[in-house]
Amino acid sequence: MFKTKSVQTRSYVYIFSIFTGMLFLYHLFVYSFFSSKIIAVKPPMYVGDLARLSYQIDSIKLKKSENTLPRQHLEGAEYKGQKIDVLTIGDSFSNGGGGGKNGFYQDYIASINDFNVLNIRRFSFTGNSVSKTFFALYNSGLLNEISPRIVLLSIGSRDMVPRFGIELDWEFSPDSQTILEEMKEMKPQDLATHQLKDIPIVNAANFKLPYYTLFYRFMPCLKQVCKLPLEASLFTVRADKEILVYRKSLKDLWMNTPENVASVNANLNRIARLLELKGIKLYFMPAVTKYDLYSDFIKNNPYPKDPLFDLLEPLKKEYTLINTKEILLPLLREGEKDVYHADDTHWSSKASEEIFMRTAF
Repeated sequence: MFKTKSVQTRSYVYIFSIFTGMLFLYHLFVYSFFSSKIIAVKPPMYVGDLARLSYQIDSIKLKKSENTLPRQHLEGAEYKGQKIDVLTIGDSFSNGGGGGKNGFYQDYIASINDFNVLNIRRFSFTGNSVSKTFFALYNSGLLNEISPRIVLLSIGSRDMVPRFGIELDWEFSPDSQTILEEMKEMKPQDLATHQLKDIPIVNAANFKLPYYTLFYRFMPCLKQVCKLPLEASLFTVRADKEILVYRKSLKDLWMNTPENVASVNANLNRIARLLELKGIKLYFMPAVTKYDLYSDFIKNNPYPKDPLFDLLEPLKKEYTLINTKEILLPLLREGEKDVYHADDTHWSSKASEEIFMRTAF
């Protein structure tokens, strides 16, 4: 009896050992040849957000931060009372979100126009709000001290209505010392330093990668990312005829109604009038979504068009609109590749250069 139990125990241990060994070999194989390309990229190289969320290694184009322009912008911590031509406030598009070569569009403004450009990141005490960051500077009197000729507000176009089509907090006025203390911490950031570090060979990505690879064959959208076929090669990656887009940019299209866009425009006109009292001009730059820009090139596109820029363009404005879709679309029609990063929600330096070569200040 005891001998039988001992044999059974050894059998279970043997089976468990075989299973554990095979499982480890599976992890070792997938990690070594596939998932490490996403989750174990070493600085200074960087993988875009869409590739990391969708585990699509054929859309990866590794990049690293690199400045090649003759002039660079200032971040908040670098401001020491210099004369400022343009003050920028925005979301990730304004904060070097795409990374890579000349990842800050502000450097193109500075270099093309020989301007001093100051970028103020969204204050944490505003809930990362672009509008409240502006009002904090305006109502505290710090905007008077900086005294730019131009304020450029920017936001991803999918967030334009929910962030600027609402009732804004016009009286928001935190203590100026609180603002200055946070500005001291505003420094250029290398996106590569924020990637996952020291990922073990045995990890969940080794299961997620084959799962996503399989199910993208049967459905275009999984979790946060959609993968759609293109009619032409528009990226310099292995998956050059496929596009990754943020799923929320499709789900939120319903918000871009004439009424909502008119509310955005009314708020921007009011901000422009406030700035005009101080002799400052307002520029507004909604960054076209990757989906909206490439939608005409998606094969058998099952999703609706985004009407946002068509609704905003004809409205009466007291500010200057930088129509990023109108500027960038001709590049795609000419067959230009990598206007947006293949593996990221953000545009590349090609887009930044084109936009500010065509924007007069």
